[in-house]
Amino acid sequence: MIDVALRVMIAVVLAWAATTKIQPGAAPVLDGPRTPRWLARASSPTLALIEFAIATLVLVPATAVVGGACAAALGGIFTVVLAARWARGANRMRCNCFGGDAERPAWLLCLRAMAIAVAGVLVALEVDPAVSRDVAVSMALGVLAICVGGLLLLVLALYRQVGVLERRLGPRSALEIAEEGPPFGQRAPAIDGVLGIGSEVIAFGSDRCRLCRELEPGLRALGRDGQAIRGVNEDTEPDVFNRFGVPGTPYIVHTVDGVVVAKGLVNTLEQVEELIGVGLERAQYVP
Repeated sequence: MIDVALRVMIAVVLAWAATTKIQPGAAPVLDGPRTPRWLARASSPTLALIEFAIATLVLVPATAVVGGACAAALGGIFTVVLAARWARGANRMRCNCFGGDAERPAWLLCLRAMAIAVAGVLVALEVDPAVSRDVAVSMALGVLAICVGGLLLLVLALYRQVGVLERRLGPRSALEIAEEGPPFGQRAPAIDGVLGIGSEVIAFGSDRCRLCRELEPGLRALGRDGQAIRGVNEDTEPDVFNRFGVPGTPYIVHTVDGVVVAKGLVNTLEQVEELIGVGLERAQYVP
């Protein structure tokens, strides 16, 4: 009874999907910018014909095993293709299987394709008792390998999305703590190379600091663009660190005419530029 229900379910789903693909105005399955026009026009009718054929094979008891195996293979292929697109950043995709132009979540499309693959495996294994154990196991392992590959791509896609989310949620501003470093609105301690005229940046770093080394090219670029920058190395000028009260590295102190207008721990060049912009705005209100 379960086998019959699975066969009917697969047949209905595939026939429904095939019907929507051949309706007037249906979007082609392959519609990429580099897809030849003839291939785009032929993609939907071809896939619809395959889906109709598999639906027929699944419904007929004599060919149900073959139909189930074909449905499993088709579902596995769909899973891999959809998961690969998801891994490349397509979080929502347009599906032509059941009509409509709305985009659907990538995880939902992958889950639906995997469900077809699993249902096909169950039909192929249970419908015909005459199928040998070795053949059944081989078919199951083949489809399982496809599904595992799809799951691997899904994991990679999720890993990528977590990385993107972490970058988006990461600190975008310098960590300014009033009690650390030189006081706001007061003149910075005097050091060689800082004239106390105009906008000047004092960048505190260390040879042992990876972020400091990554920031060096960007700071040099700012210097070439006209921003006065004085680098202070913790290993060679520890006394300067002590006089400024630097809590850690990389640390930036921005002065305008010798007065501290911005300061803080930074991680990226973007944060350095933002800190300079904030300092210039504050300088307008510093007496």
